Amino acid sequence: MKHILLLGFFISTGGCTLSAELPALTEQHHNLLDNDNDGVIDARDLCDDTVTTAMIDNDGCPIYLLIKSDNSLRIQFANDSAIVAHAYSEELDKIAEFLKLYPETSLELQGHTSSPGSKDYNNDLSVQRAYAVKAQIEHRGINADRFSIIGLGEDDLMLEDTTETLQLVNRRVIGHVKGFKGNIKKAWTIFTRRKQ
Repeated sequence: MKHILLLGFFISTGGCTLSAELPALTEQHHNLLDNDNDGVIDARDLCDDTVTTAMIDNDGCPIYLLIKSDNSLRIQFANDSAIVAHAYSEELDKIAEFLKLYPETSLELQGHTSSPGSKDYNNDLSVQRAYAVKAQIEHRGINADRFSIIGLGEDDLMLEDTTETLQLVNRRVIGHVKGFKGNIKKAWTIFTRRKQ
């Protein structure tokens, strides 16, 4: 009796599985590819070329860490001169290395003068000073299209230059890095080590 019941059970369940129909495949209507393999589909990805090791946000863009470093440049000039002193070589090397490390950045160079002299002459001199600094950084391997030059002349004095010492403070070129977001925050991997 047991055998008959057991045989009946197998026949009844086996017959059900043989007659079952497979569900129809759903046709994909949207592009669900992820060409940069960051985990965000291309249709939603706002950053097409995300670095593989980067942590990303919901838009597929890397998360940046703000670093505390002074990415600015300050070069002083002698009276009525647009010659960059050799003493600034180290600063120029540092800013050039930074620009090489972050190719998406650019450098805005603002030329300034002290107030003695005509306004037109000072404006021209401030532009010459900015171009002199630009030439020094270009010589260190940075492309010319990564600079913007602004000649402010005597219009933006740091101090009222009533003495020669105060005039020296105003004769300057200031460089500001533009387009720097910070360092990319890297995703954790099994090879990541904790800082000790």
